[in-house]
Amino acid sequence: MRKLSDFDLKLLQVFLTITECGGFSAAQFALNMHQSTISTRMHDLEVRLGMTLCQRGRRGFRLTPDGEKVYALCKNLFESINSFENQIDNIRKVSHGHITLALTDNLATNPDCHIQQAIRAFCERHPKVTLETVVWDSQQIEMMLLDGKIELGITSSEVHKDGLIYTPLFSEHQSLYCSTCHPILSRAKPVSIEDLGEFSLVDRGLSHHITPLSHRKVMPHIASTTNMEATAHLLLSGNFIGYLPDHYAAIWVQRGELAKITVPELEYEAEFHLTVMEKGEHSLAATKLINAILENHHCTECCL
Repeated sequence: MRKLSDFDLKLLQVFLTITECGGFSAAQFALNMHQSTISTRMHDLEVRLGMTLCQRGRRGFRLTPDGEKVYALCKNLFESINSFENQIDNIRKVSHGHITLALTDNLATNPDCHIQQAIRAFCERHPKVTLETVVWDSQQIEMMLLDGKIELGITSSEVHKDGLIYTPLFSEHQSLYCSTCHPILSRAKPVSIEDLGEFSLVDRGLSHHITPLSHRKVMPHIASTTNMEATAHLLLSGNFIGYLPDHYAAIWVQRGELAKITVPELEYEAEFHLTVMEKGEHSLAATKLINAILENHHCTECCL
């Protein structure tokens, strides 16, 4: 027998099952065959191989020395076939899968954010996977992860939730801004924390303190929001002072519509994390996208 055919594989599978069941009679149920058919198949296999594989009689079923060797080869052969089939299934799942990526808002202008590059690399490798991107605030993303409704997200949370893994990706610098027509800019001296107390501020609208001003009860937080675009609208109205990422505020600063209020002790760095469930397996599509995000942010530690 020079080359294995489908028929040869079927005969070898019969032999493997007989051996693992401990005999012809015991293998009838596993193979769903009559004993006479099993005997015929074994005879055909031995003829094709040119060797005796087993002996049966009063002393029961037992393999010959050649049969022992063929049995070991059969186990390796079918384990390899199973592994091949599983890998093909995985490739098929990646090729036709679906993944949802949840992002916090206004990351595209951050030069340290490489989500775009990660998505490009992922789509080039897996062009048939359908990709949905949604923009939510960090707390919403975390709750959706914990509920099992999504598999990965990019969050910026000061307080990490139990049950989630946070892998640092990049950060952004946040400063105070206001409209160029805001009255605080008419003051000759540098702006102090006490000066800020005279004006309406935009709060982050989160359940925990996130900005250096959030915990200051003397500050009149008249408006609140959880996203940067809404904050920008409020600041551009001329009525409020609030935090924006420097990279995001830059376009309005260049237009002369917003101005940075320089109070160094009130500036801060916001960290962004790839966030996934601590327990449970990810789909293969999600795993590939997670790896692409980590690779494009040069992360040496994987969160999986």
